[in-house]
Amino acid sequence: MKLEILLTSVSLLFAACSSDVEINYKLSKSVPVELYLESTYSTIDLKGDERVGTIIATYVHLDYSTQGDTNVIRRTFEIDKSRGYLKNSLPSELQWRLPEVITKGVAEKALQTKGFTEGYDSLLYRIPMPERWRAQLKNPDYVKHLERGEKHRYEMDHLLVGKVPSKGNITQLLKDRGRLRFALIKIDSVVTDGFHNLDSRECLGYTVYLHEMESFPYYIWEQHVNSKIGTEKFQAYHTGLKGEYNTAYWVTLDPATGIPCQEREVKVGTHMMVNPTTGDTASFTSQQTLERLYTVGK
Repeated sequence: MKLEILLTSVSLLFAACSSDVEINYKLSKSVPVELYLESTYSTIDLKGDERVGTIIATYVHLDYSTQGDTNVIRRTFEIDKSRGYLKNSLPSELQWRLPEVITKGVAEKALQTKGFTEGYDSLLYRIPMPERWRAQLKNPDYVKHLERGEKHRYEMDHLLVGKVPSKGNITQLLKDRGRLRFALIKIDSVVTDGFHNLDSRECLGYTVYLHEMESFPYYIWEQHVNSKIGTEKFQAYHTGLKGEYNTAYWVTLDPATGIPCQEREVKVGTHMMVNPTTGDTASFTSQQTLERLYTVGK
């Protein structure tokens, strides 16, 4: 009898942990959302201590809507409260200050972004910064990188659809559904971790573990070397800059609407640099925590 009770309890526990959740992105009307994002950029100094160099803090307004089978996210800039060494020159963070960005996608794929080409150049001249940084940021390839980053966030937020287990490793399930086909990143696994009470909403959480290359290695190097986190000798190691990240990308969303509640990216990077005169290489480690909090308007 005791064994039967134990087995029944285990079965009930397993059933509870593996219950399915229905994910839907359809909206009957536009939903306003206030987004606060905070990003902390730090590197490890020669003593092995983590040193914060830049903290990005920005407020933006979002409108989520559905047009037919297309998801539409409209974003407008509100306030910037960033501080630190590269507060006005991290390319991936400056894009939050663009006046308006519109992203459209179907299912898990982002199809179109608008607002980068129109607003990026004028943004560079409105924000005060050293000319050597502005010259770097004027690289026309950066707009393409920023558009890819916008699409990347959309795709991470729209991986789940239909019925999925509320807790468990769902990597193979998503592969079978064709939702992990990305050209520029390698996803190792996707794990759901149940419900979280955030923004007065019951939000399903999942973590995407992935490996990615650094799009803008110059700026992490700049913070590490010229803000004196590293050492002056590394100023000579200014070529062959590259970086690789192991990233845990945590998303929580409202299953009924697909609107996120919170996102957090934790990136651990290894950065390589080369001395052009001697050919010697050196490396350092960076830590990035990128957090975004979504509050749905009443």
